[in-house]
Amino acid sequence: MAIVKIQNTNTFNEWRIKTNEIGSQLGDVSGIVDNNATTTFTALNGINANDFVGSAATFTVTNTAGTYGVTVTQAGTGYADNDTILIKGSDLGGVDTVNDATITVTGQTGGNIDTATIAGTAAATLATEVKFVQDYVDPTQTLNTTATTLADAINEHEANLGTMSLTTTGTNVTAAINELDAKQGNDTLDTASSTLTGAINEHESDIGNMSLNTTANDLTAAINEIKVTADDAQSEIGGDMSTDYDGDDTNIITALNNLFAASSVSTLNTEYVRRDGVGDLTGLLTLDNLGVSSGSDNMLIKTGASDVTRITISASNGNVGVGKAPGTYKFDVQGSANATTLRYGGEDTDTRYLRAGGGAGGVTAITVGLDLQGANEISGDLTIGSELVFDADGFTFSEWSQDLVGAMFTGNAESGGITAVYNDATGKITLGIGNNAHSHTVANISDFTEEVQDAVGAMISGNTESGITVTYNDTSGKLDFNVDDPEISLTGPVTGSATMTNLGNVSIATTLTADPTITLTGAVTGTATMTNLGNVSIATTATADPTITLAGDASGSATLTNLGNATLTVTIADDSHNHTTANIDDFTENVQDIVGDMVNPTNTESGISVTYDDSNGKLNFDVNDPTITLTGDVTGTATMTNLGSISIATTAATTTVLNVYNVSGTRVFP
Repeated sequence: MAIVKIQNTNTFNEWRIKTNEIGSQLGDVSGIVDNNATTTFTALNGINANDFVGSAATFTVTNTAGTYGVTVTQAGTGYADNDTILIKGSDLGGVDTVNDATITVTGQTGGNIDTATIAGTAAATLATEVKFVQDYVDPTQTLNTTATTLADAINEHEANLGTMSLTTTGTNVTAAINELDAKQGNDTLDTASSTLTGAINEHESDIGNMSLNTTANDLTAAINEIKVTADDAQSEIGGDMSTDYDGDDTNIITALNNLFAASSVSTLNTEYVRRDGVGDLTGLLTLDNLGVSSGSDNMLIKTGASDVTRITISASNGNVGVGKAPGTYKFDVQGSANATTLRYGGEDTDTRYLRAGGGAGGVTAITVGLDLQGANEISGDLTIGSELVFDADGFTFSEWSQDLVGAMFTGNAESGGITAVYNDATGKITLGIGNNAHSHTVANISDFTEEVQDAVGAMISGNTESGITVTYNDTSGKLDFNVDDPEISLTGPVTGSATMTNLGNVSIATTLTADPTITLTGAVTGTATMTNLGNVSIATTATADPTITLAGDASGSATLTNLGNATLTVTIADDSHNHTTANIDDFTENVQDIVGDMVNPTNTESGISVTYDDSNGKLNFDVNDPTITLTGDVTGTATMTNLGSISIATTAATTTVLNVYNVSGTRVFP
């Protein structure tokens, strides 16, 4: 590594955190360096497993005190639990293989990564190395002096120790202490500290702030006074030290010599980068996430003995020049640039652009799946497969596409009354319908009415009916509905019978003081009071009038008022065929399904249940089974199954005299 010379005007603090010759190389390491400083690497895709199919996820990886951490930036697609992604060590400020990181998918939703873990050996960071130096030079304990830094503390003690006039034969503190040590013997330092700062702090408590038991008022005068009586006070001086020295040295001289050796220039040169440029910085240089800063000047990266500028980063706009000064482009290279993958706007150019491999004036055969976006111009001949799409002589893409589509209508088979002709001169395709001379009304559809009637009629042939008979008259094309005629019989104290023809009014001649009321519910409703059990006429009303509606190609509707006959007028919407039932695909099944859907569970039915059996194409009708209950002086009940005849066993609450009248025709009131 080239020697970086540091000017003497740079202070230690400036060397550590400010801008200077090293700062321009390493960046602005501001503030106190943290042991847990974090370096962040963003927008990492990594290398997915071989069986991966999808869009790659991106990650942010951190290096905190030599430990990797990971967060998902973009979830990607196509991932499964336990899939792995390899991040090369060179992308993480380290060495490939040695500092590689492996990301494992621990959670995903539909192939999108939710959570992941990371494993690997992280490279040492500059922040960690600088922290080791900081811990050695500037421990966390506070100096017991007025100084706040090690340099100021040394300067303060230098004022007290370095310039004093000692009354010994020594000319400096070291010589004076050596002379005193000879007088005092091989005493061991009573200090609990294992660092220079700790020793200074401990002795500051004993020396700097103590009240000396001498006539002197400062350390220099005290030492001079002690020198006079040193021979008599040797044991006393040794006994005054309250704490034992923890080192291996057996006397003060050895301890001071070892301290001197540890702080000598030769020792410091192996531990620290010198400001004067002596000694090279060797090994891997790793920066923390604060990056590198050159302040207001351009960032220069030089190589070679002659300090040739290789890379320059402009301080004004951040543009980069490689082998030249930065220009107007964000990245400007003097010479050829080589890359494994070239990206434009974050997208691989191999997937964004066509690669022309034929050279100038050559012919390039391209086999690709194209998704051309924006304005794209291709000059020269363009051939897709074996087809010439465009040439310089006037064979255009429009002509090629017209001929390609026109060929689909030439020599083909056409049916259903439609024709197609391609005119190469105009590039047009003419379509014609042969059978288009009618008005496409129901009257123009052959056998439409008969076919609809037969299809509906077949739905009630062989079906299941309860309480009602439904028949289809093919001659008249009508559906006939005939409900059963139940017979109502009274037995017991009150007797009588009547047949309810077509669910019409019924009159039962009875004699009883109480006048019972007959109420009909279900498919038809009505009520009448039997005065003296005489004849009664019940006016009935159908509870619901069903409506048959056709939808789809055939439309129309009709309402069956009081379950009576109805005429269904049908309109055909589809007029593109020959309009015969034989040419309508699945005509019978569709009519059955349309009519069947009219009686599906979402329709409204009252007094009757109508279901459609799709397997045999039948409509099944089942009328309700009403229960007739007599209350009052005469009681009794019976269920009218399928509107069939019933017999009600009656019981008179009290003994009554029944007068039976034979009444016919209109109801007679007494």
